[in-house]
Amino acid sequence: MSDHDDPFDIVERLLAEQQMKLHELGELVGEYRRLIADVREQPTIDRVRLARGLPGTRYRINIEYIRQNWLKLEVELARAFDAPK
Repeated sequence: MSDHDDPFDIVERLLAEQQMKLHELGELVGEYRRLIADVREQPTIDRVRLARGLPGTRYRINIEYIRQNWLKLEVELARAFDAPK
């Protein structure tokens, strides 16, 4: 990012990233639901192990990205609306 970037362009880019990550998070939750349904039907050791560990980590990483991106977005929104017209 350079000092000459239009703050509204930056806000638009950050909002697009936020929307994409939230969509990915929804897909991830769908994957977890399918995994739990599979474990319920056929609780193999591998499925149970996966259901207990990996999904929570991926979810938390995505949530943290969304949180950090939103903080950047708030800064850029303030900059966009405080910019001289």
